[in-house]
Amino acid sequence: MKKAIRQLIFALTFLTIIPGPKNIKIAPEDTGKSTSFYPLVGALLGYMTFLISKIPSLSELTLAVFITVFLILITRGLHADGLIDTFDGFLSGRKNREEIIKIMRESNIGALGFIAAFSVYLVKTALIYELLTRNITHFLIYLPILSRSGVAFAGYIFSYPEGQKGLGSSFVESIGITQVVSSLLISGILVFNRAKPFTLVLIPAVLFFWLIWGWVSSKKIGGITGDTIGAGIELSELFSSIAILVLY
Repeated sequence: MKKAIRQLIFALTFLTIIPGPKNIKIAPEDTGKSTSFYPLVGALLGYMTFLISKIPSLSELTLAVFITVFLILITRGLHADGLIDTFDGFLSGRKNREEIIKIMRESNIGALGFIAAFSVYLVKTALIYELLTRNITHFLIYLPILSRSGVAFAGYIFSYPEGQKGLGSSFVESIGITQVVSSLLISGILVFNRAKPFTLVLIPAVLFFWLIWGWVSSKKIGGITGDTIGAGIELSELFSSIAILVLY
């Protein structure tokens, strides 16, 4: 139980700007095992965005922009950084894995990464606007849950690039089947709605996205890293938004 609490606290403090107790010691394996609780953190973020959507006297467009910016800030720009670094490397035109990874690790923001991130957040704002104007704002709660539901799955299926060392190495390597099952079970409970049967297919759809994204990352750099997982969270949120708008 103490390990689970420690991992939950790590997931909360790692994925958000919310501070945690300073006296808790996090072991390297806790980083990956904490993915069991990623959907719970997603639910917290989802409810926060839902509350923002209810601010009176603001237009749907303004609320959509506020929600997009809020999600970037509350997550400390962690996923945005991964998105920029990933596309800096993936779109660089380099075919050598080591060269792509080297570009991804550079601290400077490249033009390709900036353009990709700008495009993603522009589309994200538009999709949130669609949810707001169609008066289905309750689905805002689902998006952060769905986007994080496949992280454990991807970390278990795909490996860290061979011969590479980084902060994401212990994260990916410590993810086991327990984290996959726990993450999917929690996500399913949070997302499924009897009144809306299509919600039953949302989790499998997101897992399909992560399979494709993991395959792309493996082809590019030989596996998944912290950056590609961060990018995957942002992209799967777009995917989930589109799926909800199409299926609703």
